[in-house]
Amino acid sequence: MAVTKSADRLMPATSAGRAIAGIPADNIRLDWLMALICCAIVFGLYIDGWAHNHGQVDDSFFTPWHALLYSAVGLSGLVLIVNHFRNVSKGYRWSKALPAGYSLSLIGFFAFGAGGLVDMLWHETFGFEEGIEALISPSHLFLAVTGLLIMTGPIRALWRRESDGSWGALAPAILCFICITSVFTFFNAYAPIGGDMIILTGARPESHSLHDIAGITPFVIQSNILLGAALFMARRWTLPFGALTLLFVVNSLLMTWYRVGESGEFIFAISAALVGLLADYLLGGSQPTETSRLRLAAVLVPFAYSLGAMLVIHILGNSVWGTGGLWWLIHMWLGIPVLAGAFGYGLSMLMRQPATSPSEST
Repeated sequence: MAVTKSADRLMPATSAGRAIAGIPADNIRLDWLMALICCAIVFGLYIDGWAHNHGQVDDSFFTPWHALLYSAVGLSGLVLIVNHFRNVSKGYRWSKALPAGYSLSLIGFFAFGAGGLVDMLWHETFGFEEGIEALISPSHLFLAVTGLLIMTGPIRALWRRESDGSWGALAPAILCFICITSVFTFFNAYAPIGGDMIILTGARPESHSLHDIAGITPFVIQSNILLGAALFMARRWTLPFGALTLLFVVNSLLMTWYRVGESGEFIFAISAALVGLLADYLLGGSQPTETSRLRLAAVLVPFAYSLGAMLVIHILGNSVWGTGGLWWLIHMWLGIPVLAGAFGYGLSMLMRQPATSPSEST
């Protein structure tokens, strides 16, 4: 009997912990704390990008912008490590001392730390990147991947739970989806929707093939990154209205802010808000189980995002940049949104449920 009591003291005190295969119970406070820290990490990333774009960074690894980014990552590690040791002290095994979804985040934290050292050595060996090189550098891409491991913790935790689709239940996951989507768009900033589009305004150049290519790419890439996040969220949850609008608006503000040259560029957020409302209407509320509704959303959202952005560029060219409106003809004006919508339709095919009978294979 004494041996049994001693063994009992080594087990988790709560029945909830034993009910989840020997791991700690779900912790909504941890979800919220990690989600807010993820927001700080992304803010650190974007303010570092802002500093690079505005000539505030010299050839040094040790900058206040890096300090903010790495401090936020360090805070995430501290929170996870404290929770880990606290649960170990309660009797949980070392390998299962974090709530479901967070063990991979802890691995990501240590990998990010190692990546930071590699990044510093990379700079010392090969020098500092300039312009687009910083978005393609292998050491930076490794930091991005490990950072995503940290930031997806609350998503993994909430993915396995039942949810009533309310803001209170899903807000940490929604915030983290905004964060990881903004990381993806950040590292695709070589294809921006913003002030660089000034090359598409004014007089139509005689030779414009490279301008066309530079213009097509961002509309297709950026619109479908956002659509992909929206589809992924809607695949799992009944989303509260406004979740996708928040995703589109916050991402637009971040992407505009860290690249902005003229304050007028923030008008892109208005276009993004309207498209976000469209996405909320088509994908939010009840889960989009109807195939026709899902396909419609997958085509219309990137179509409207691209067309809306082109209208904003046309307005900015006339009223802010002083260069004149968009010089593209109707072939590009309408063709590019159609192309973006076609890519969106392809993404929606990933949402198709596997056929269970010959009649369902159509």
